[in-house]
Amino acid sequence: MNNATRKTLADFNETLESLKGQLDDIRSQYESVKDEIQSLADEEREKFDNLPEGLQAADRGQAMEEAANALENAVSELESAVDSIDSAIGEIETAAS
Repeated sequence: MNNATRKTLADFNETLESLKGQLDDIRSQYESVKDEIQSLADEEREKFDNLPEGLQAADRGQAMEEAANALENAVSELESAVDSIDSAIGEIETAAS
């Protein structure tokens, strides 16, 4: 391996380490948002579950259930995003080694 190739690889590793740090920060932010949305979903689901059956079937009850479902779906999507970020970080670590 010549000096130019070594320099290119060193630069590449530096860039990858920087990217890994940025992805770690993004992952942390996603986790925080996911936790907040999960809390909201749990609250909305609990409110819906505590309604009498007649009110659950009414428009307001249905809207509460739809909101809880949408928040739960958002949590699932954020979990998938975090998994993708973890995978990307793993790939970067593989490339850097």
